[in-house]
Amino acid sequence: MSDYKYLNGLLSFNLGTLVVELTNDPTYSIDSVDNNFTYDFAYRDEESNVYGGSRHVVKILSDGKIIQSAIVCGAGGGGTMIHPNSAVMVDAAIIICCSNKLFSLSLPDLRLNWLTAVDIATCFGIYKADGGLFTHGELTVARINMEGQIIWQTGLRDIIVNIEENRTQNEFVMHDNYINLMDFKSNTYQLDFNGKFIGEQISEEQKQWDLWLSKINRPVAPWWKFWK
Repeated sequence: MSDYKYLNGLLSFNLGTLVVELTNDPTYSIDSVDNNFTYDFAYRDEESNVYGGSRHVVKILSDGKIIQSAIVCGAGGGGTMIHPNSAVMVDAAIIICCSNKLFSLSLPDLRLNWLTAVDIATCFGIYKADGGLFTHGELTVARINMEGQIIWQTGLRDIIVNIEENRTQNEFVMHDNYINLMDFKSNTYQLDFNGKFIGEQISEEQKQWDLWLSKINRPVAPWWKFWK
């Protein structure tokens, strides 16, 4: 049974007799007195002072009443929304993807523990496994410890996005001891929890792309060296 519930943009976790709810507040404006809701805490990255970015809300409820609230604002990369893999609850913290960063807030008081950039572009999701945290970024996969430090980080041949309308495979799937990945050119990979590739399947699209590069005398670069 999953440890969360998700419905129509609302992600919730049980915390004893309390409920932790996450939603979006795209209308929130930093330092404005005209916001629809006044949060107890507002956390932001440096870019949020200049750009709009993403706004994700965390509320602590007791018997349906809000007892604590916070909003996290990120603009260091692409926009994010709340979805089933937007956050995980670990020990006494909720860790949230926002733009290209992770925000860790203590529970239930919602104080900021740490803030870490985990991708140059966007952080699509966060997962718990093997006693650590793993992030699905647009450009990289990363393993993070509980203090927000990046243990390892690696990319693929292309961005870790699958935009096929009727896709039959997700681009990021956690297994018991490895992660199955798929990039924009439909190459698939198996990555273990130590950041080592244990399998790779090259797509026909990639083969055609490599052939075209060879015909115009452009060498096919060893992609994995870029991430070392």
